[in-house]
Amino acid sequence: MSGLFTVVVVMCASALICSLVQTFVTDGSTKKIISLVLGAFIICCMVVPVKNAVSSFNTDIKEKQNSVKEISTDDEAYSDAVIKQTEINLEAALKNLLLQNNITIKSCDIILSRVENNGIIIASISIYIDKEFVRYTNLVSSIVYDNFGITPNIMTE
Repeated sequence: MSGLFTVVVVMCASALICSLVQTFVTDGSTKKIISLVLGAFIICCMVVPVKNAVSSFNTDIKEKQNSVKEISTDDEAYSDAVIKQTEINLEAALKNLLLQNNITIKSCDIILSRVENNGIIIASISIYIDKEFVRYTNLVSSIVYDNFGITPNIMTE
């Protein structure tokens, strides 16, 4: 809307200037030349604001196209947040599952990653256990495989 306002203001100002100049010019061939020049001036005064107004419309369209990209980025951010929360929940569930079998672990890392082409989620599990629980490594592996379907990477600290 400001582009239209600019066009109207420039047109009014240029028409006023041209009419003032024409009142001071005497009749004859000079008046014809001045009228031609002032006509060209008015046309130029119309073209420039219209061109600027049209270019501002293109900018608005580009901003709307960028908002579609932002929506997809928001969707990806939401998906990443869901995957992160799922990792946290699976880690807590794994710790509780191992505690039910009297196995204490220092920490576990469950890493979920999404394959972009197919939307498939791939998981890997790394478990860090104390040296005193090294003898339960096979039991931990079987518990994790039975409950999660993944063979974990078990490391001692």
